[in-house]
Amino acid sequence: MAPKDLLPPTPPPTVLPTNEPAPKNVPAPSAVARLLRSLRSLPEARHDTPAGGSAGLAGWFKAETAPPTDITARFHELHARVRQDEPVLPDEARRHLYLLVKGMLGDELPGYLEDNQLRLEQRGLETREVAVDTEGRLADNVAVVREALLDAIHFGRTVVLVGHSKGGVEAMSTLALYPELRRHVRAVVAMQPPYGGSVIANDLVSTPALRQMLDVTFPSLFQGDAASVEDLSYARRMEFVRQHPYPLDIPTVALATSRLSRRSLMRPLCNYVQERYGWACDGLVAALDAEVPGSRVVRLADMDHAEAALTGLPGFANYFPGSLTETLIALALDSRVQGT
Repeated sequence: MAPKDLLPPTPPPTVLPTNEPAPKNVPAPSAVARLLRSLRSLPEARHDTPAGGSAGLAGWFKAETAPPTDITARFHELHARVRQDEPVLPDEARRHLYLLVKGMLGDELPGYLEDNQLRLEQRGLETREVAVDTEGRLADNVAVVREALLDAIHFGRTVVLVGHSKGGVEAMSTLALYPELRRHVRAVVAMQPPYGGSVIANDLVSTPALRQMLDVTFPSLFQGDAASVEDLSYARRMEFVRQHPYPLDIPTVALATSRLSRRSLMRPLCNYVQERYGWACDGLVAALDAEVPGSRVVRLADMDHAEAALTGLPGFANYFPGSLTETLIALALDSRVQGT
């Protein structure tokens, strides 16, 4: 079944009353919308043909690295308290500087990570957005994250790194590459990071026709580097992780999610991954690939890739970014948390 066949029926166009003028200056579809349409051209997900593509690669690092500790039960306990506006952050929380790192296309999406940052500031925490190029190469953005850490260190600050998606990978990669920075980092929160790789990115760069489309459209639509998508392929992540494993001595909470729901905006891509590979996926990252080795992992089967960073519509989104981030930070700073 092709991804396009999984989409809900297209509603009929709205007909304007004859006594009202037609709207003028209607904006063209956004760059993000155009890219999503291109993603629907991914290879058909059929059970009668070899899977190819990313088959067998999700969670490839599990056999080579330390297992995570499941703290999902504790997450639900704290998240319920946060939603009731009960305090959950430890006293030490206000001593740290919180550096937020956006993921792919973060600069293109209005409101991206805004609610996350606002909630932290409402709790009296000091935040900074790291000025990464959200369509840039991993190596370039690691240099930006490193400079942000060095700046914090210069002023005697300890840091909590909060990264979403590709931003989480860039935050963790910085610590893997520069061990001298680790003692200044109190904790890391990695929300839906493609630590092992992104199945969608991998299929894009490994399918010749789609790779050609990516090379042409990514720079023109986003002024970005198409190689930044390849940085999230399985081959590139294997190469990096094996050379620069993530340290196990930094308190890290990883959020690994999936959602297969008609109410999810990421449903076409979730369906594509489910049908083609049989993997639980949030729309861009297979849940297995977000389980950072040695981390405390929160596993949620009712969240898509957008919900952690963008405020969704009531009835469609299950989580609010601010409440989610507050809960994850409380878990990252809680040395008493044990697995279940």
